[in-house]
Amino acid sequence: MTLTTFDDELCKIIEPNVCTTKRRIEVLEEMHKKGIPTIVWLTPILPFINDTEENIKAILESCVKVGVKGIICFDMGLTLREGDREYYYAALDKYFPDLKEKHINTYGNAYNLPSPNSKHLMELFQSICKENNLLQTPRLFPIFE
Repeated sequence: MTLTTFDDELCKIIEPNVCTTKRRIEVLEEMHKKGIPTIVWLTPILPFINDTEENIKAILESCVKVGVKGIICFDMGLTLREGDREYYYAALDKYFPDLKEKHINTYGNAYNLPSPNSKHLMELFQSICKENNLLQTPRLFPIFE
């Protein structure tokens, strides 16, 4: 299951047509109660939008609380292929009009858009996972053995 932001209002903007993070956390908890191992994919982490320490900590603390077994996170950021970039920029214009120019100035036409906070957020991610015995990329899949 993907988790992107702990803020349900932001979730409705960046992940329209899906249930809120609160609901997904409830589903993860119910699966844990039934003995079903769960994995969360922490993505996408959007530069200048949900790439905050508060957001990442809140998601990870929720995962710990509901018994998630592992979390996939390759990096804090996103990738934009041609076509995706146009969609993303249109969404920025609609919901975050001050950010499109910032993205263009920061990333140009790059495929990989790492968060400016990526290093710190990945250290936080790894630390919380280690402290709570959460499996993390790439050692996730032994939980199904």
